[in-house]
Amino acid sequence: MFLQIEVTTHCSFICFYCAGRDMPQRHMEWPVFERVIAGIPPGAHAVSLQGEGEPTLHPRFWDMVAAAKIRGFSPTTITNGYEVDVERIAAELPDVAVSLDTLDEAEATRIGRLKLPRVLATVERLAALMGPSRLRIMTVDYGQDLAPLRRYLNALGLHQHIVQPLQRKDDYARRYPDRVRDNGVYHYRCRFLDAPVMRFFTIDGLELPCCFIKDTTGFTTIDALGTDLKRGVVPAPCAGCREIMTGVATVSRRPP
Repeated sequence: MFLQIEVTTHCSFICFYCAGRDMPQRHMEWPVFERVIAGIPPGAHAVSLQGEGEPTLHPRFWDMVAAAKIRGFSPTTITNGYEVDVERIAAELPDVAVSLDTLDEAEATRIGRLKLPRVLATVERLAALMGPSRLRIMTVDYGQDLAPLRRYLNALGLHQHIVQPLQRKDDYARRYPDRVRDNGVYHYRCRFLDAPVMRFFTIDGLELPCCFIKDTTGFTTIDALGTDLKRGVVPAPCAGCREIMTGVATVSRRPP
């Protein structure tokens, strides 16, 4: 199973689409992490240390990596590539992902993805040290021209490029309300509830069925979410999620 642990909400970037910038800025406490990692059943699980912040900023990030390994899990993370120990990542992580949305430095700065030359240097160094099988690039599609980025990655031999649309849930879309259309139709089925595709643990150690729920005030249990959907009722934490909708559209327009 894929497990994701939100280890921090602190970040060195200010991406306009990131829900974490509206959250209290803090690190997961070590006892909470120990409880979460100890509660994961044995198995060949991938454990991603990531959430709505830059994971490597956690002062005990590498202790977390070691703890996952001790339990036989495969640790990974998604980093913004700005302040990272490239050699240590290559040596200690089986694989890693770097967030990269554009090759245009002015555009990157405008959307809150800072210090692009340094990030690109990180990508190129990781590509040399880890190779294409261990390095993924994550891109948020907000309407920008992705062709230059795709050509750059192809030149580096990096073919694991995951492009994700803007999330339309209120948890996220309040940061870009003019970029989503409320024209989806609920089908009341969620792959994360139909089968245990993943589990997400919040910074407080709360277990969720996915990583898309950011406002947990209406959350009770995972089973309750499934029960509501079977009754044709959209649970409050899931409102607006593209996973339970058809015909969802995102406006392809650059943010102001």
